[in-house]
Amino acid sequence: MKKIIYIILLLSIVFAVSADSEIERDKAIVEALNAIKMGESDLSLLSLMEDEMRLTIVDSLMAKPLSMPEFLDSLAVRYCDPEIDPVELMISQCELMDCKPQNPVLKTLSGEYPWKNVRELSVRLKEALNIIFSSYEQASVSMEAAFSEIDSFQIDTLLQRGLNYLVEERTLNFQHQEGDLSLEELDDIELEREKLSARLFEISSNIDRMKLSKATLEVLKATQTARAKIEGLSVQSNPEIEIPDSIASGDIIYWAETEFGPIIIGGPGKTIYKSDFAVIIDLGGDDIYLQSAGGANPELRFAIAIDLDGNDSYLSKRDFAFGSGGFGIGVLMDTNGEDIYSCGNLSIASAVYGAGILIDGKGNDSYRGNINCQGSALFGFALLIDYLGDDEYSASLYSQGFGYTGGIGTIIDMQGDDNYSANGGYKDRSSYSDHYLTFSQGFACGYRPKWSGGIGLLMDGSGNDNYFNDIFGQGSSYWFGFGGLWDGSGNDNYIAYQYSQGTATNSSVAMFHDLEGQDNYVSRGVSQGSGHDQAAGYFLDSGSDDDIYSIRDLSQGAGNANGIGIFIDEGGDDSYTSRKEYNVQGYGNYNRDFGSIGIMIDLSGADKYNGKGNDSNWWTSGQYGIGIDFPAEVSQ
Repeated sequence: MKKIIYIILLLSIVFAVSADSEIERDKAIVEALNAIKMGESDLSLLSLMEDEMRLTIVDSLMAKPLSMPEFLDSLAVRYCDPEIDPVELMISQCELMDCKPQNPVLKTLSGEYPWKNVRELSVRLKEALNIIFSSYEQASVSMEAAFSEIDSFQIDTLLQRGLNYLVEERTLNFQHQEGDLSLEELDDIELEREKLSARLFEISSNIDRMKLSKATLEVLKATQTARAKIEGLSVQSNPEIEIPDSIASGDIIYWAETEFGPIIIGGPGKTIYKSDFAVIIDLGGDDIYLQSAGGANPELRFAIAIDLDGNDSYLSKRDFAFGSGGFGIGVLMDTNGEDIYSCGNLSIASAVYGAGILIDGKGNDSYRGNINCQGSALFGFALLIDYLGDDEYSASLYSQGFGYTGGIGTIIDMQGDDNYSANGGYKDRSSYSDHYLTFSQGFACGYRPKWSGGIGLLMDGSGNDNYFNDIFGQGSSYWFGFGGLWDGSGNDNYIAYQYSQGTATNSSVAMFHDLEGQDNYVSRGVSQGSGHDQAAGYFLDSGSDDDIYSIRDLSQGAGNANGIGIFIDEGGDDSYTSRKEYNVQGYGNYNRDFGSIGIMIDLSGADKYNGKGNDSNWWTSGQYGIGIDFPAEVSQ
């Protein structure tokens, strides 16, 4: 009943916001464009550059940036529905990556199980294992097909250089910043890395994403089906089980070696898992996972972990732990409990040349990581779903809904008062001595100058949330990627420094939409609906609540270097503060023999401005920049 009420509430918010205000919003945009002698067709970006990784949706949104709110809202209403089947959700993710997979049909193994003492298990456990290993057989065929166009030498290149590509890139820059590498040494390394990157991306473009998506769905559906098979299962502990202490200890019902790797079943008591397993099924207890539960890698191509209950601790510094896949497919489902997920790099729903999926049912959970975690993908599919609870997310870089070339990284938190923090790892010393690059919280990018970016999404259904990000994030993008942040309801705080909150840079598109709540937005610059260098950034705050905005420059509907920036607040008595006036709140400059467009619109309310704008008035800035605070009458 609570889920049904939540769905009705969420839908009512979305449609109440969109039904009336979309008409008003569209009229206001037309009026703003007319005032600067333009039409809707002028809000369009066209690129003559193409590459193998360009996504159809990115081209579509660049051609029609005004369609971004409808696109993001349509995804969010589906994704934040607690009743959605994770398999159907993943199918939608695959479709965004230009794959058209079907919902797989699960097969069953025939004949006797080749594992020791399997007859001792209950029928439901045997059925669950049958489903899982059947999917592994199917997924093996799909994975082989996905990499069939890549020879063994190229595979070695991907394994040795590709899996840790982004981690190593940032580490090298950090070593130079800290003085461990001279500028000359760094230049030599950069030249080598350019050659390496070109080779890596050329090889990676031959991966069949359709086949990879098929394998992903086969393993995910098996996990979902197996979990349903064992839900509510009560099994007595087996104190006579013999297992080396280095593998696991505590309440263990069963373990065995298989052709896909070891499997283990934990009982209703506490279990400590100390090794890697192809399958973990845990029936309850406050458990501890010390390696890579649901973590797949080149040696363990498929890994599934299902934990039904308990306040569990997932603690590991290994790559591709906890619902992650590096050259494999990993799924972790934790149904209930207040859990801690703590990792280093490339974990907690991370994917490189594979898929990583983490689904947490309910409980106040903590997610902690460093680089490439919490819904982060490069040439793969990464998905983190948290259904219910007041959760904490912390990471440093490329995390919390991050999509690089060939990848879609998504984090969905449906309910709860949540805190998202991406900061503190790697200083942007080329520009600032005291701020950090983050590339997180709904951020997508590609490898310039040739390889287009992926998709990065952060969606939060409800709750009073806090978002902390430094440079690049909160629904932003770079180089033919699409980054989106969507928040359904709650009084939220968004704190960033630069290139954030609905900002697109260098030929990309980005969308930020907060539907409801008294919100606070802070960023230094190039934020809150900013488009820079042939890119389109869109910021939208809906509802009738009173919001507070604070910026410095090139923000709140600012277009620069042939970019498009759109900022719209639909209601409430709002407060706008800017330290500068000339390039904010509806600013579009003229550059490269072509214009930039900046639009700022406040649809209603008694608003206060410290900057360019004025309540119930309109103004222009630059050649193609306009701001309107309705009910102003705009002279044409």
